[in-house]
Amino acid sequence: MSASPSRSRRKAPDSVRQSLLQATIEVIGRNGLAALTVQDVAQAAGVSKGALFHHFSSKQALVDEAVGALIGEFEARVRALLQENPEGHGRFSRAYVQVSFEHLLQQETVNDIGLTMGNLLEPALLSCWRAWMRQMLLEFPDEARDPRLHAARCVADGYWATAYGRPLDEDERINARAMAHEALKLCELE
Repeated sequence: MSASPSRSRRKAPDSVRQSLLQATIEVIGRNGLAALTVQDVAQAAGVSKGALFHHFSSKQALVDEAVGALIGEFEARVRALLQENPEGHGRFSRAYVQVSFEHLLQQETVNDIGLTMGNLLEPALLSCWRAWMRQMLLEFPDEARDPRLHAARCVADGYWATAYGRPLDEDERINARAMAHEALKLCELE
């Protein structure tokens, strides 16, 4: 005899928590942060609002952790590339550019990999991204002061802002690869 869905869910609080975080990302991606409601998140996760508040003390705590998870996934990929290239000026910026364009190029459906850059430009979410970037650049202070590397990161951010959150057509894919190539050239020593 199998446990009822609600009984098995009670035994898997981490699973419920992850479902709530994923639902938050999906709802923000679909409707934007301003339209996010705890009812929409609870419904998308298949739980009650009470269960949501059992796991998160507030809507803001839920949003903060969901955005933190997305940034954490991005950082994990950046750090993996840093491990592959442990030396050299510009290595953080190269990894940042590579990961940014990888995300663009792997999209297959609308918002299939998280928040759009448009949503990240909302002040509350942008502050999380800026704090992450400042923290990363503390590890690479020479890159923070290098205008070429700053320009490379801005190329990635700019292209991401215009294209993220939807699949690229073939012409856009060609353009994205060319833009990534040019941004990576900025990361090379002269």
